[in-house]
Order: sequence, then structure tokens, then C-alpha cells
Amino acid sequence: MASTNGARWKLINYHDRVLKVVKETHLEGILDFITNDKKEIYFIGGASRGIILDEYYSNDIDIVIPDFDDKLVEGLSKKFEIKYFPSYKSIAIKTNDFDYQINSFRKDIQSTGRHSKVTSTRSIKEDAERRDFTFNSVYINLLGEVIDFYGGIDDLHNCYLRFIFDPIDQIQKDYLRAIRYIRFLSLFNQPKTKPHDIDSLILLSKNITEFVKTKKISQELNKIYKMPYPENTLNFLKAHKELNIFLDYL
Repeated sequence: MASTNGARWKLINYHDRVLKVVKETHLEGILDFITNDKKEIYFIGGASRGIILDEYYSNDIDIVIPDFDDKLVEGLSKKFEIKYFPSYKSIAIKTNDFDYQINSFRKDIQSTGRHSKVTSTRSIKEDAERRDFTFNSVYINLLGEVIDFYGGIDDLHNCYLRFIFDPIDQIQKDYLRAIRYIRFLSLFNQPKTKPHDIDSLILLSKNITEFVKTKKISQELNKIYKMPYPENTLNFLKAHKELNIFLDYL
């Protein structure tokens, strides 16, 4: 059984919405291979945001489970075209309509400014600690039960974009987080932000291209055009001269 020590179980249930997402994203065929109890199969990131808001703006379906072995990899590879990254304990599946990712619980053991070295953990809290923003750290299992360590549901409903920890530390661990922050401004009509987050992002922006490949920056920023308010990101980049360079990636 995975450890949920310190977990903030929310007295809310999204079971009907979970069933809707499973059906609409054609997830049944993948779930057939995952033998974990439904209570330990979690949506995270864009999938959980879609469930909470009952609106879906992403083709990325991220699932986390406490652990998996080679049997899962072998089973999925017989039905799907997969990519397996053993050092990250991660399976990627791409179809015509969706990009699925299955990860084990992980924790960072060394940060490099982009791709951290990770190791498996049985603790969902340790897995949550390596995520970027509060609303990307909400775990919703197949029963519709919620674990929310950092108040992500409230932030999502209140249009509040914030890092879960100190932004300087968060960005220096992975500079892509700065680009993702800029991208997620397009999620809300009137996003609320913390001045310290913005100041930190601008301060460290000169290092982004050193750590993040051009193609990845472009891929991440161009996701705004599948989000409700892309003009927010465009206006933000125009308003800060230190960030004007990133307009060229759009």
C-alpha cells in the first residue's frame, strides 16, 4: 500500500467526472493492464484539472501509480506503441487523439536545471513535492477521491497561479517551469499571481535558453492556442522586455 502520510483528503468526490474522462479519452484499454487497486490509480496535472473544472483543454493524460513492473510494460507494448524510460519509471503512449503518460511515484534526488535524477518512492507526498504549481498537484483516483496537499482545487477555482514552493528554488531545479508558468497564464480570464513569483521568473529568465532546448520552449508556449485565453500569455511577454525574446517562439 502506498504511503499517504500527510495527505489532505478533500471531502469531495468526482466519480462521475472521472468516469466521463475515462470514456472520452478512451482510457479503458490502458487501464485494463494496470492491476493496482482503483484507489491507487491517480489522475494528475491536466487530467485532474479537467476533472475539477469539468472542462478539458489538453490531449495529455497523466496517470501516476505507486509502482509498476516489467509486466505492465510488456502488456502495454503488445497493444500500443509505447516508449519506456526506465530511469524515470515512465511509460509514454501516443495515439491519434491523446498522449498518455504512466509514471510511478517518484522523488528528485538531484536537480540539474532541467532533467532531475529521480528514484521511486512509495510516498505520494514525496511525489507531490516534485511538482510545479498547486493546481498541478491534485491527485484524483479512479473512485473520484481527491488528495490535495497544497490547496490546488481552491486555487484553480479562484484563478490563482502559484508555485508550491519558493519560485527561485522551483525554477532553478527545472527552468521549463518558468515557461510553463507563462503558458498557464492563458488558463484563466483574469489570473491572480504573486509578485514574488513574477519577479523571480523575470530574474531567472536569462538562464532559460541555457537549460531548455528551443524546440521544447516552442512546444510548451504554443500550447496556449489550445487554452481559453492565449492573449494573456502574449500580453505578458510583450509587457516585460526581459521576456520579449520568447515571442519569437510563438
